Amino acid sequence: MTDYVDSGVLVKLYVREPNSAAAARAVRPLMSVALTALHELEIRNAFRALEGRGAITAAQRAASEHVLETDIAAERLRRVGVDWAAVFARAERLSQEHTAHTLARSLDILHVAVALSTNCTRFITADARQYRLAQSTGLEAELID
Repeated sequence: MTDYVDSGVLVKLYVREPNSAAAARAVRPLMSVALTALHELEIRNAFRALEGRGAITAAQRAASEHVLETDIAAERLRRVGVDWAAVFARAERLSQEHTAHTLARSLDILHVAVALSTNCTRFITADARQYRLAQSTGLEAELID
């Protein structure tokens, strides 16, 4: 895998948000997108939180989950395993080296650590702090806005 797509970008493919079209343009050229357990948790949790805030209905959440499952079955999203112990060790090092100037949050750091641990070279995100962190580590970063 050479491209890493953050879960925040992936959510925009399933729930209409202001920058959903930009997210779709960024992901469309990719043959398949890696999906880790972290991605799945964050995506599904985002759907539930959107429903809880009243941003989407229960039917819209269920529809988003169905399309997500369809994309997994068709391998447009490809489940991949990672060495979580190595990822957390790398995330700790990234935090020590970059958090003071990027203000990255723990989950931002984990995503970048996964990308680095799986030899990705390009990182696609919709989060400015995560974008700065990815750039700071030498990843080619794309910010969806």
